[in-house]
Amino acid sequence: MSTPTNDPDPSERDPRRLSGTEPLNPAQPGPTQNSAAGLSPEPQKPSSPYSYQAAQPAGYAYPGAARMPEAVRPPLPKEVNLAFWLIIAAGVLNFVSTLVGSGTTGGPAAAASIGIGIAVAVGVVTTGIYVLLAIFIRKGQNWARITATVLAAISLLLLVMSSLTLAALQGNAEVQAQLGGQDLQPSGFAITLNILVVLLGVAGVVLCWLKPSNRYFKPQQITY
Repeated sequence: MSTPTNDPDPSERDPRRLSGTEPLNPAQPGPTQNSAAGLSPEPQKPSSPYSYQAAQPAGYAYPGAARMPEAVRPPLPKEVNLAFWLIIAAGVLNFVSTLVGSGTTGGPAAAASIGIGIAVAVGVVTTGIYVLLAIFIRKGQNWARITATVLAAISLLLLVMSSLTLAALQGNAEVQAQLGGQDLQPSGFAITLNILVVLLGVAGVVLCWLKPSNRYFKPQQITY
């Protein structure tokens, strides 16, 4: 009669059981490789707020992308339109007045022709300034209104000063003797033209500063 052998349990002989590890079952989730090797699993790091973010798809509306306010200009007031034509008329009369003033210059024919050429060039430049200011005023440009105001004030001041100066020279006997009795006073037509130029410019500027014109030159901002 044979004596039973005292064989140890197969699980006790399994080196994996002896090492404290269990075989992995493919059907069931098991520990990670680090856990199988006896290491603790690495904790998942929280995402940093400065980490790289994927690019937004096309057409994505960012929160801060708001539409810029647009300037809404009211319709052209009749005051600004009338100021436009008054300034244009002042420019045309200024050109005529310059030619008339150059035609009254005495002296040799060569000097007179040079004077007329200079007067024509000056008249073209000044008339161009009148026309440009009138165009930009009609478009509602505030800088044009301010520039026209300054020029109108200077023209009015020069008109008054020139009138006072001519009156003083006409009554001075010494000046008359030096000039040989020549009359310094311009013709009545030239004086009338100069006065009309200044008055038309001043009237156009005044119309630009009326209440309806102010709203036209300072459009309101409308936000969305």
